[in-house]
Amino acid sequence: MLINGIEIDLVNLEKPLLLGSEDEELLFLRLIQPTLENELIQCQLALSTRKSISLVRDFWLAMYKDREKLYINSGHALLYPIRLIIFEQVTQAEYFKRLSKKSFGDERLSLIYAVVLLQFVLQWIKERFSDNKEVYEALKLLYRTTDDNVDDDQTSPSREQSIGQAVAVKAIRFEVRENSQEFASLLYQTYNFINYLHDKENEKEEKETNKLPSLRNVEDTLNLFYNKRYTTNKVTFTG
Repeated sequence: MLINGIEIDLVNLEKPLLLGSEDEELLFLRLIQPTLENELIQCQLALSTRKSISLVRDFWLAMYKDREKLYINSGHALLYPIRLIIFEQVTQAEYFKRLSKKSFGDERLSLIYAVVLLQFVLQWIKERFSDNKEVYEALKLLYRTTDDNVDDDQTSPSREQSIGQAVAVKAIRFEVRENSQEFASLLYQTYNFINYLHDKENEKEEKETNKLPSLRNVEDTLNLFYNKRYTTNKVTFTG
């Protein structure tokens, strides 16, 4: 399907970081297809590229299943060091574990959480490194869909790409460690916002709903919630 003007084959996403089953892969594809068709522009970063959608799938499976009982596919992890460091930093956090407890076993709720959580995290990372050309060059494929990165996991990265990825991984780890309180606040506010969305939906329908389309048309709320609490840059949530 077309995403940002580029045709992306959802069957040909990057290889998963977690060891999952074929049935789980097919379930994710059935869930993500209508999600992308809904054009959730308020979650544009999380749903913009083959790489970011692959990371949504990683978070989704970790929330849908018990993260503590899932194993990293070490062979795949070596191919995607940037995806791996983002995944590890987020899933080790306390508020990720709280969200996982709420969404465990619910495939739709897990997808809602994964999409919103990744949107918040990618926006934070993008702002952190927007002025660091070396790091941003390695990170930008998370945000931009291009024709020349379709099969980049089928071949070994160049020496230049490997160095760039290593620099980016080190930089992300450093930023999270040096700004641990802000990163924790990021995840805390994400947790609160997801609860807020559910409360609003319940008020309107007087019953609990776990359907992803309930996230549509909340861009203004996302922007306000995001900017007031933990950013200094006056940018929109969608980047």
